[in-house]
Amino acid sequence: MKKNMLTIVIMAMTIINTILLAAIIFAILPTANKTTNLVNKVAELIDLELESNKTEEEVAISDIETYQIPKELTINLKRTDNTNHYALVTVSLSINKLHEDYETIMSVISGHDNEVSEIVDEEFSAYSIDEVNGNKDNIKHNVLTRVQNHFSSDAIFNVSFGNMTMQ
Repeated sequence: MKKNMLTIVIMAMTIINTILLAAIIFAILPTANKTTNLVNKVAELIDLELESNKTEEEVAISDIETYQIPKELTINLKRTDNTNHYALVTVSLSINKLHEDYETIMSVISGHDNEVSEIVDEEFSAYSIDEVNGNKDNIKHNVLTRVQNHFSSDAIFNVSFGNMTMQ
């Protein structure tokens, strides 16, 4: 009789242990997954990417055509302290020679200098002189996105600002 009673107690403890284990798994696992997702998002925000999620293809240097906007742009920056500030910027666009839209873009790009200049002007003028250096990558990204939308193509894959002088 003692053996049967002991077997029943062990069986009951095993069942209770299994139920508690299942409850812990269903309670802890979703929280751990949420924490992992949060850590990954924070790491991406501060550019510590754990996995590179870039879908951009690397373009060989020999396959890059650089188009420079012929004139240096003088841009009014957002006012601070009742003082006008300006930025002098030269803009160049990197175009992938192997892209299917390359010929089309190269044939019309010189006629769109004013539009590209206007896009650059609008993006820079949203920032004050103090904010421009800290947001240079953001400005580049916004200009690139708007230029790609303007030409309806992603053959233009990079925007460079050279000789940037601010006053």
